[in-house]
Amino acid sequence: MSSLAEIEIAAAGLPSAEKHSLLSWLTTELSAESSQPVEGPRISGLGKGKWQVADDFDAPLPDEFWLGRDA
Repeated sequence: MSSLAEIEIAAAGLPSAEKHSLLSWLTTELSAESSQPVEGPRISGLGKGKWQVADDFDAPLPDEFWLGRDA
């Protein structure tokens, strides 16, 4: 069974208000996927300060990680 058929079957049992809400959400999601990316040069530094690398990023991983044993 395809995903679309599964969605149709699940949606058939919804109350009318929830069907309308689902249709509205699907319309929004599908239009967002089809929008074209903005063309132009990339701008460096827009995400600066949004995340940090952990101090132990380069530290070796313990044997438990590689062997699958609980630490």
